Amino acid sequence: MVATIRKSATGSADIIVNAAAASEIVKVLARHNPGASKAALTAAKAFITAATPVAARLDARKQQVKVAHDREWTAIVEAVVAELTARTPVAPAPVRVTSIETSQGEGLGALIDIDEVRCRLDAMAIPVRLEDWAGPVAGPRDIEARFGTKRSTLHDWQRRGAVIGLLKGERKHVFPLAQFVDGRPVAGMTEITGIINNPRAAWLWLIQPKPGIGGSPLDRLKMGLVDEVVAAAQRDFG
Repeated sequence: MVATIRKSATGSADIIVNAAAASEIVKVLARHNPGASKAALTAAKAFITAATPVAARLDARKQQVKVAHDREWTAIVEAVVAELTARTPVAPAPVRVTSIETSQGEGLGALIDIDEVRCRLDAMAIPVRLEDWAGPVAGPRDIEARFGTKRSTLHDWQRRGAVIGLLKGERKHVFPLAQFVDGRPVAGMTEITGIINNPRAAWLWLIQPKPGIGGSPLDRLKMGLVDEVVAAAQRDFG
């Protein structure tokens, strides 16, 4: 069954046209109107679904009047449809692309020789003394005079990574004094240098503030928080 007849609260009969009923009606219209467009049939289906229950709820006298004045009825329907169409925003027509203009930027420019690159970098580089970024440093002789540490012991510490030696010049190593506590390397340096193999990178990382651990890694090592600093080094360099 494609349509349903039910009694309303007033006792009148309501004809409910569901989607299947409307589709059957549209099929009949399509057979009798082979030239009708799909849009016209869709509109007819929508109108039938909406108008049929309204017409069915009219009493017998009003239905007879409607049939007797089919022309006026048609004019009323056309006016209502026209008003609804005017209220409905019309979708913009699709943009049709007729041609595509291809453009090209300036690109990266001509390649330059590696020697020229070095010259330009040297021109931009600003010389900085080692002490300006690493802090106070001392050579093996000064370390021995200051702390009483023998050179052989200092070199052994450096070999094991317990202290960081920074190359100054071509062959001379100096040692940042901040890494010593009471003349001995701060605990945890061996673990850090095992993770960060480059001495300059390791010392720069140790002395820079690191918000994630609440201060510089070197200061945290001096507080005994070795595990915390080692974990941070592993996150950054592991």
